[in-house]
Amino acid sequence: MYFIARRIYQNGEAGRVSASAVRIATAGVAVGILVMIISICVTVGFQSEIKTRIASLIGHIQIINTQSQYRTTYSVPIQINESLRNEIQEIPGVKTVRRFSQCPGMVKTDAEFRGIFFRGIEAVNTLSFLEQNLITGKVPSFGCGEAPSDSILLSSTMASSLQIQVGDKVHAYFFDGGLRARRFVVSGIFSTNIADFDTRMCYADIRSIQRLAGWEQDQFSGAEVILDDFNSIHSISSKISEMMYMREDAYGYYYFAPRIDELFPQIFSWLTLLDINVIAILILMICIAGVTMTSGLLIIILERTRFIGVMKAMGATNGQLRRTFLYLATMIVVRGLIYGNTIALSILFLQKLTGIIKLDPASYYLSQVPVYFPWAEIIIINIVTLIVCVSVLVVPSYIISRIQPVRSIKFE
Repeated sequence: MYFIARRIYQNGEAGRVSASAVRIATAGVAVGILVMIISICVTVGFQSEIKTRIASLIGHIQIINTQSQYRTTYSVPIQINESLRNEIQEIPGVKTVRRFSQCPGMVKTDAEFRGIFFRGIEAVNTLSFLEQNLITGKVPSFGCGEAPSDSILLSSTMASSLQIQVGDKVHAYFFDGGLRARRFVVSGIFSTNIADFDTRMCYADIRSIQRLAGWEQDQFSGAEVILDDFNSIHSISSKISEMMYMREDAYGYYYFAPRIDELFPQIFSWLTLLDINVIAILILMICIAGVTMTSGLLIIILERTRFIGVMKAMGATNGQLRRTFLYLATMIVVRGLIYGNTIALSILFLQKLTGIIKLDPASYYLSQVPVYFPWAEIIIINIVTLIVCVSVLVVPSYIISRIQPVRSIKFE
C-alpha cells in the first residue's frame, strides 16, 4: 500500500486536478507551520528579552525594608551585610546577590533641571547590561577608589532633555533630611528602551548615595538577587521569604522580598497575555492545515475513483485503500512541514543575524523583533500538526467504502 501511495504521490504532478489539490494542501500545511513557528519563536524571544532586561536592571527578587514598599519617594535602609549576602548566595539557583542604594534628587544644569532617582551600584556589580546598552562614554568603576566616584550614568532621554553630553558637569540636589548638593560628571549615556528607567533613573557610586542619605556602611536600600533561571523564581522566592520572615536587622527593621513580577505587575500581565494570543494562533493554523488537507484528499479520492474501483475488483479491501490514501496524505503533510520549517527558520535566522525588522522602543521596549529558538516546542508543534492533520483525514477516507467497483470503472 505504501508503494502504491508513493506512485500516486509522484504522478500527482502530471497536470491533473489532483496536482493542484496537492499543491494547495502542501501550501496550506506549509503556511500553517510557518506562522506557528514564527509566532512561538518571536513571542518566546520577546518575553525572554523583556524579562532579561528588567531582571538585569533590578534583579529577579529584591530584598528591601518592609517600610520601603509603602514609600513612593525614597527608600528606608535595611542592613545587608556580607553574612546575609553569603547566606542568600548559597541557595541553589541563585547566581549573585548585589546591593544597591537609591534616593530621589534633582539634576540641574545652567539651562534645565529635572527630578530624578539616583541609584547607587557597587564596583563588583557594575551592570554589564548598561555596558551593552551604552550609547557613548563609558561605565565608571564605581567603588574602586578610596573616595566615592563623582561620575554618573544618564539615559539618552534625560541627557537630551537636559541638553547634556559626556564630560559635562551637573549639580545634583537632595532633599531627604535637609538640602544637600553634590557635583557630578557625566561619564556615559545609555538607553535601555524601558521608559520607567530611562525617564527616572541615573546610576552613581553606591557610597555617594549612602553618604548623601546619611546611612551606615552596612545599610542599603536593599539587595537584588539574580537567578540562573527565571523559571525558578517562585521556588527560590519562597525560600528567601521563609528565610526573611520576621527577621530583624541590627537597626530594628524587618526584611521584605518581592519578586520582579510583583514589582512590575502591568508588564508581566501583558507578557502573559501574549501566551493566549500564541495559543489562539496555533489552534487557528492547525485548523487551516487540517481543512486544506481534507479538501485535497477528497479531490484526490474523487479523481482516482476508477483506480479505486479497479483495485476493489482485484480484491483490495476498503481498509487497504484507506491506508493507501492516508499514506499519500502523510507524504503531502510531511512535504508541507519541510517547506514551512525551512522558510520559517530561514526568516528567523535572518532576523536574528541582521535585526532587519524593527520595532518602536516606546511601545515595545525593544528596537528590533527578538528571536529565540525553543527547539523542544518547535519539534512538538511539528509532531502535533502531523498527527492532527492525518487524524482528521481518517473520516473523509471512509468515502472509499461507498465507491462501487462496477459503477466506478465506468466513471469518467
